[in-house]
Amino acid sequence: MLAQGLDKRPLKDLANDIISRDFNCVRLTWSTHMFTRYSHMTIVDVLDDLDIQNVKSGVQTHNPEMLNMTVAHAFKTVVDGLGNAGLMIVLDNHISQPRWCCSLDDGNGFFGDRHFDALEWLQGLDYVARNFTGHSQVIGMSLRNELRGPYTNMDNWYKYVSNGSHLIHTKNPNLLVIISGVTFDTDLSFLKEKPLGYNLHNKVVLEAHLYPFSGSEKLPESKFVKKPLNVVCNQVKEKFEREAGFVVNMENEPYPLWLSEFGYDLRGDNKAQNRFMSCFLAHIVGKDLDWAYWAFQGTYMYRQGQESVDEAFGIMDSTWTKDRNPQLNQMLQLAKRINQDPNSNASMSYIILHPVSGQCIRSNGRGGIALGDCLTPTQWTYSGDGSSMKLLSNGQCLKSAGDGKPPVVSTECSGEESKWTMASKAKLQLATKSGGEDFCLEKKSDTKIVVKRCICLKDELNCFNDPQPQWFKLVPTNVA
Repeated sequence: MLAQGLDKRPLKDLANDIISRDFNCVRLTWSTHMFTRYSHMTIVDVLDDLDIQNVKSGVQTHNPEMLNMTVAHAFKTVVDGLGNAGLMIVLDNHISQPRWCCSLDDGNGFFGDRHFDALEWLQGLDYVARNFTGHSQVIGMSLRNELRGPYTNMDNWYKYVSNGSHLIHTKNPNLLVIISGVTFDTDLSFLKEKPLGYNLHNKVVLEAHLYPFSGSEKLPESKFVKKPLNVVCNQVKEKFEREAGFVVNMENEPYPLWLSEFGYDLRGDNKAQNRFMSCFLAHIVGKDLDWAYWAFQGTYMYRQGQESVDEAFGIMDSTWTKDRNPQLNQMLQLAKRINQDPNSNASMSYIILHPVSGQCIRSNGRGGIALGDCLTPTQWTYSGDGSSMKLLSNGQCLKSAGDGKPPVVSTECSGEESKWTMASKAKLQLATKSGGEDFCLEKKSDTKIVVKRCICLKDELNCFNDPQPQWFKLVPTNVA
């Protein structure tokens, strides 16, 4: 009913915090009932009804003008505040009831569920589309977050998604219309058999979500620690492409894809989730996907009956004054960069990313390489497995100098130590051969890279050692 954080910081400061971390868009959630049932309710009445007096006091301190605003007015004020800071906004219909989302049995999952009346949903879409006409900072509306549950019916999906999409486009034709699949927005595979059939003058975008815990198997995230990591990482990437990523390459009706939610526990001590993030981040950057990270908020005003609940996935900490995990900004640095520009005439080259740290390999200009930030990454040319990795700037080659030693950049490009292959099931180990053995690049320290015997390449299906120090992703780019 009120955007998170307004009990902790002034709206202007929150918007500036988002900008300062190099984010350019906010996926702002809203519930249907906010505008079909409670739009004229004041914020002070909402907080009093929930009996969350500490939150009320915080709003009074940091954003006092909002307490006597209606729910609709406060939402518009937040949109304008974000937009005035230079942020784009996607208005996301997250749920019907103003409550925590999502579960299979919360009654908000699919058209016809006990709290999901399709006609009322359309009324909510109509209200929001009309009321944000002329707000240039609002660039899109998503139809519904994470469709799911026992009422899932594909005939109804096509029917109501079409109704909602055309309604938004009619009321506000400037907006992108963002459409989710089923199974908590992880599955769009049904479009292979029956395409959507419209693009609303190229305004349709499909969306997908993925988390460490996504999947139908019991304790899905445990596979990242209980099974060979290269194999699991490959399976996760292949499943995402099979169920969502394929839409950008559909032969007759391709669509843009937005990864509108992904994230992990930023407290840092969940090994399975850390491994998921390294694996999937490499995939995101390699595909140059547009994405939204869940979530920015450090706490929730009210969640599942509790006041001021911590968000372990939140970029901000519980005080909303500093980052929960300062490393995240480095990890996402290359992902925030446009790496593949459809308007560029430049040939494709590669950036070498270490996805665990978010660092990029850079030439040191003295015949060696080091890990550093990705603000001005070194670019390489590479023609495939068994070929040389050459500096785009001068054609010199990356070459192994022997086990345990830093690789060098050399004019010598003919030997086997200068030929590289993207190895492993996950295609995340950059390997060369010496004396018939495989050697891989490996992160040795914060900036140092050496060449070491490859981890798990000989018997990937039965190897439980951790290959992440040797994970490097070749990121294609045509942007200088």
